Amino acid sequence: MIAIDIAVFVLLGAAAVAMRRIRPPVVQDLQEAFQDLDRSITKFVPDVPAGYTWGEAMERLKASGVKADWPKMESNLANYEAFRYGGREMPAGGEDEVVKLSMKIRRRIFGYRNKGKGSERD
Repeated sequence: MIAIDIAVFVLLGAAAVAMRRIRPPVVQDLQEAFQDLDRSITKFVPDVPAGYTWGEAMERLKASGVKADWPKMESNLANYEAFRYGGREMPAGGEDEVVKLSMKIRRRIFGYRNKGKGSERD
């Protein structure tokens, strides 16, 4: 009976870890969304060099076959960089698309297959 209880607790723990990985984060604004995206890229995307730029990261994700609304992501990135580096006000909106991309990265296995060979696992 104790062995069954231990097995149930282990399974519950594994489920909790899995749910944490796939549950979307709650973000308040575009800055928090990009901070979450940065954590996802750092943790789940191999071969991104230390000190990467957002442009490099976006190109790496596109090349690996991640499906996203790339024009919208590029617009969100431009707005975020204008806020972060250009002294503009925090942009309103756009965080949902950034969170979606972050979640796709977490759910995806990078290096599984090349883009041209059906690697779409989104």
